[in-house]
This record gives sequence, C-alpha cells and structure tokens, in this order.
Amino acid sequence: MKVSKDAIRTARQLLKASFSNGSIDSARAKQFVSQVAEKKPRGYLAILSVYLRLIRLEMEKRHAVVESAHPLNGSLRDGVIADLKSKYGEDLTMEFQTTEELVGGMRVRVGSDVWDGSVRGRLDRLADQLS
Repeated sequence: MKVSKDAIRTARQLLKASFSNGSIDSARAKQFVSQVAEKKPRGYLAILSVYLRLIRLEMEKRHAVVESAHPLNGSLRDGVIADLKSKYGEDLTMEFQTTEELVGGMRVRVGSDVWDGSVRGRLDRLADQLS
C-alpha cells in the first residue's frame, strides 16, 4: 500500500502532539487514534498505519535489551543501567536476557543502535573477514 505524503505529514503531526514531558502520553495517543477512526478523514487507514509505526519506533528508542552469556552481577548491571540512562535519558526501560549462544560478553540493543561485544559476534566478524 502506497502511503500519501499527506498521510505521513498528518501522522508525524499526531506523533509530535502525543508527547508530554518528553515521552509519549498513552492517553493522548489513544485519544488521537479514536478521533481519527471516528472522523475517518481521507486516507485515515494510512494515517493510522503510519502513526502506529512511528509510535512503535519511538517506544523502541526508549527500551534497551541487554543480552549476556551469563547473568550479570549487581555492580555490572548497575553500571550498564547508569551508562545507558546517561546516554538515552532517565525514561529508558531495561530488559536483561541470558543468551548462551553469545559464548561470552554482551550485546546491547536500544532502538536501531546495537553494540555487540560478544564472543559470538567477534567470531562471526572474523569468519566474514576470512571468507
């Protein structure tokens, strides 16, 4: 489905209006979705589709996934939390996962930013260089 420039522009305006104190206000977002669905302006399905995509991307920017081969101890976990919150803001939510296939090290994903300091990542990069 091709989305018109007007639908994209309207969805971006809705996204900007959805912010309150630097983060997305879920009550406002729900209100905007219900208003658009109720009024059904031209291209409203495209507007809602783009708006929900923008909301999802914005929420991903505020959520960090930290994967490690072994569970992190308290001081290391606190250090990771402090570093990420200083870089991305205090409203960042954290999720810690244990992924044995990393072999060692850690991989951090915040939105589209990925830092891979895992042994598996290093081995994969070395294999790519050798082939």
